[in-house]
Amino acid sequence: MASFETLFTDNPQILERATGYWESGRVGPVRQIAPQLYHAQVTGTSDDHYDVDIRLSATDADSATDTGSTAAEADDTTDAAETGESARQSRGSIIRIQSAACTCPYQSTPYCKHIGAVLFELRRQLVAAENHRDDDADRPAIAHTVLAPIQHALAKRLDQGDGHLLFMWSTVLRNTAKTMLSAPNAEQPLLAQSQAQELIFTAIRDYGEYRQNLDGDAGHDGDDPDQAAHTNDSGDGRGPGTTYRGDAPYQQFIDAILTVADNALQSRDFANACSNLRLCVHSIITFIHGIDVDPMPLLGLMDRLVMRIRCFMENVAEFADSTDAGKALSTIEQAAYDDDLRRCDPLNSMLLISCALAFARYDDKRMWAYDVIDNALVRNLGDSDYDPGDPDYPYDHDCPNCPDYDDDDDVGDHFGCPDCESAMPPQSARILRMFTLMAAYDLFALSDDDARRRQLLDAHPSSSPLTLMDAAVMIRENRFRSAYMTASRFLAMSADAREADLDISRNGLLPDLLPHGWHTIMECCAEGLADVAMLAGVYRHYIIACDDKTDVHYVADLRALMRRHGGISTEEWHETARVLAWDCARDVIARIKRRSETIAGITLGRTGQSILRNPAYEQIIIDERLSDEAMVCCTAIDYPPLPLLHVLAINHPDAAWMIILDALPAGAVEPGMAMKALGLAAGAAFRIDRGNGWHDGRGGSARLESRRGIYRQIAAQLRRAAAVFGDDATRVVARGIVARYPNRPALREELAFAL
Repeated sequence: MASFETLFTDNPQILERATGYWESGRVGPVRQIAPQLYHAQVTGTSDDHYDVDIRLSATDADSATDTGSTAAEADDTTDAAETGESARQSRGSIIRIQSAACTCPYQSTPYCKHIGAVLFELRRQLVAAENHRDDDADRPAIAHTVLAPIQHALAKRLDQGDGHLLFMWSTVLRNTAKTMLSAPNAEQPLLAQSQAQELIFTAIRDYGEYRQNLDGDAGHDGDDPDQAAHTNDSGDGRGPGTTYRGDAPYQQFIDAILTVADNALQSRDFANACSNLRLCVHSIITFIHGIDVDPMPLLGLMDRLVMRIRCFMENVAEFADSTDAGKALSTIEQAAYDDDLRRCDPLNSMLLISCALAFARYDDKRMWAYDVIDNALVRNLGDSDYDPGDPDYPYDHDCPNCPDYDDDDDVGDHFGCPDCESAMPPQSARILRMFTLMAAYDLFALSDDDARRRQLLDAHPSSSPLTLMDAAVMIRENRFRSAYMTASRFLAMSADAREADLDISRNGLLPDLLPHGWHTIMECCAEGLADVAMLAGVYRHYIIACDDKTDVHYVADLRALMRRHGGISTEEWHETARVLAWDCARDVIARIKRRSETIAGITLGRTGQSILRNPAYEQIIIDERLSDEAMVCCTAIDYPPLPLLHVLAINHPDAAWMIILDALPAGAVEPGMAMKALGLAAGAAFRIDRGNGWHDGRGGSARLESRRGIYRQIAAQLRRAAAVFGDDATRVVARGIVARYPNRPALREELAFAL
């Protein structure tokens, strides 16, 4: 009973659904209707009620050899076993599941989700009835080191999302929008579109003439076309003497854009104002493609304009009537689908699409939002009705060179078409798809459309942002086990779990709170469940995968967790650490295999950090003084730290000496003398050949360079040797080096401490 989850090992999706049923309160009271026979009712998805009966049996713990038991009687060291441990041990017996039955029609597997949900509740009741073992009462609670800041961030986002966890919409947009509209009596007349076009196109024409003049003058002595100011004498009605600033020669164009945009953003003529804003967006992206100077000021201008448009659309949604609101949103949607904008600035394209989210809170305007987002799903994902089995999914073409070309199709964007010069860049396509899904999720959440939201999640299980949001909602609702399983399942689906962790660590939902990606989600869920075994499993992962010193503390964290909450002794921890060290060794070997094609290019220097190093692995060896494991660890390390050498020397002094001698400059030691003096076997099993020329077959006749810097390197290594082996052994090596080079007083001076 303690580890009944193993009943569902072959069907994890059934267990996940059972967890959801239990956590959502679909399981009624579990009552004992006969000795060891328990009954409960479970509410199904269609409000149907199913009866579940569970029959248990108890076996004396001392005689439980477990030869003919079910899978539920698995090893007590499994993660799930911790939950029921107190009930099992305090009774002095092992509670087993003898049989289980449900009235639902499901027959594909022996146990359905209703049985699983009742088992969760029954185990909880049995554990609560025992009220824990006496020695558990004094144990401190597991600290919510990771969970607390995540829950705080989610609560803040919930407030910003007006009661919803969202990706792209925030009440900040609505609050900022209130400051943008002028009072009705102070509103400036909206520029006619012809006036706006004339203002912007005149600036573009003037800039073109300016560049032509610069190109014509570029060959004159003393001219610097990038710094010179240019005076306009073209007689274009703007008058002579108009000066273009040398640091931003297109300032006139920027001023024109700001004039048109500022005028539109304060207007209550919403539909026509959006037409002028669309003109500004199109003009900026077109101008960026037409200039040959630094475009960064224009890109910054685009960022600011798009953000202001998003706020402006909040006012459109609140104050415009339904017809004008629909026209205004349609115009902004057209601006978002500018081909150059989608290819070169896909994020701003999708931020314009997200303007539709402002309409989700208004019943008479929500349909316009759905039109925009549904169109984006089809256009950016080929996601009509969210059917991944559609033959057109996920690409749509509108190119005569493509095999799927359709003359009547005006939707395609050359996604996945390698023969098209205008093909969508892969990174841009990825951004469009990712933010389309995020915008769709926000719309369905703001509209309380749980059916469409669930449909979206189910149709895109490989979307990391959607899966993260799903897990975040579960964490917010304290459904920690479901969130844990969601993260675990996503990692299992990923082709490269490490890359999946790295990708989700750079997220916008919980920025800077997921340093280990999905495993941080699993860690916070384990803290919420107070599940020692589950949390220990996450810590083990961190230790085994460690390649940075910032994760070394997990060794101490795991030790404290197992000693304080797991109840293991010092001897048991030592054995646990030994097994963990071997797991780390296997991971290092796996790293070598994964990077076999590039391993020859790795620089293993005294000042460099090898990608094969695992600082947490080394810390375990040092803390537990695992000399045999140190032997294995040092084979992959160019320059082991002194504490690791200390441990290695416990059982393998010859290997430790060889590492120290190998670090000496070429020619410092005569091989035969060193081996004989130190008692090293000529055929020692541990051999690191870095090409430094001290051992057999590697430059025995090499001469030591006559430089004081080289002598100091020798002195540094001898000090390491003295720290590990003592002064006497070190003196043997130092005297041998000086005897080999008797006419070098500087060498004797540097090694005087060891002589």
